[in-house]
Amino acid sequence: MSNTLQGPSTNSLPVTPSNAGVAEGAMPRGRWWKSLDIYSMWPIIVMAAIIIATSFKSARYLTVQNFENILSQAAPLGIVTMGQTVLLVSGGLDLSVGYNISFASIVTGLMLEHNDPLWLAILCGIAAPTVVGFVNGLLAAQGRAHPFIITLGMSLFLFGLDTQLTGGSPVNDMKGLYTTFGGNLPSGFPCFGLPTVALPFLVVLVLTFVFLRWTPLGRRAYALGGNEQAAHLSGIAVKRTKIYLYSIMGLLVGLTGMVLAGQINEASFNLGLNFDLESIACAVIGGTALFGGRGGAFRSVQGLALYALVQNSILFAGFSSNYQQMALGAIIVIAVMVSRSAT
Repeated sequence: MSNTLQGPSTNSLPVTPSNAGVAEGAMPRGRWWKSLDIYSMWPIIVMAAIIIATSFKSARYLTVQNFENILSQAAPLGIVTMGQTVLLVSGGLDLSVGYNISFASIVTGLMLEHNDPLWLAILCGIAAPTVVGFVNGLLAAQGRAHPFIITLGMSLFLFGLDTQLTGGSPVNDMKGLYTTFGGNLPSGFPCFGLPTVALPFLVVLVLTFVFLRWTPLGRRAYALGGNEQAAHLSGIAVKRTKIYLYSIMGLLVGLTGMVLAGQINEASFNLGLNFDLESIACAVIGGTALFGGRGGAFRSVQGLALYALVQNSILFAGFSSNYQQMALGAIIVIAVMVSRSAT
């Protein structure tokens, strides 16, 4: 078996301790219990404990309606988390996604307010944050500043732009978007009456897994996160790869803006508030490395599920949202410590 990670050229990137076995689903040969990653299972164990404990607290917890509510609340954040996962495995991140989501919704909302066709409003609403992602990638590719600083600056810029475009007042009628994402799918097989917002999330989840696992660009993302210098020496076009990855992030942000605005029937400057840090937190909680080279779609979705369950369970326990933030902060710290122990 070859021990190299293939890039887009005929050259190869030697596997080092920093990038070996990072692809999600990759398992060493041998008996299955020897390859079992105990550290990656801790979110599942914690989720099981939360579900059992909360079910004793409230008889309404283990109901289909409650878990539909959890899915409905988590789906928009889940789409962004998949984009953040792609960036994190490549050694990047995006702190501008919150106000970029708002930007996407505002562009669409204002166009609908002026009676532009729905398809054109959606197209522009997705294209606008994609351009922002492209600019983030272009700046990150220059290597003159860390993506943290670049995207933080972009976040501040977008906050001002969003506020200027709306004057601080939301657009309250998203028309066809609300019809699409504000309800439920048909009951019965195969949709089972799930919230409509679950469909784009599930599609993005599967596509992200396929992208990171089997596409050349996805493999290059792992190579960059494992060792960017080695990736460059192996013939990978590092700058171009970063631009592509940040543009994909912008595309997913645009989709999130459409889903979220349609779900609540509103576009506003604070629509995606805290989605930047929350999406990073979900990915890290699930086991995607904060500094690149390790992780994947299904790892990050574990973190998303744990994040959503904690929020929901604390409400059922009768505690205020302040306790949600305290619990989530503690979980993030634990996740990082566990992740460091696994390396």
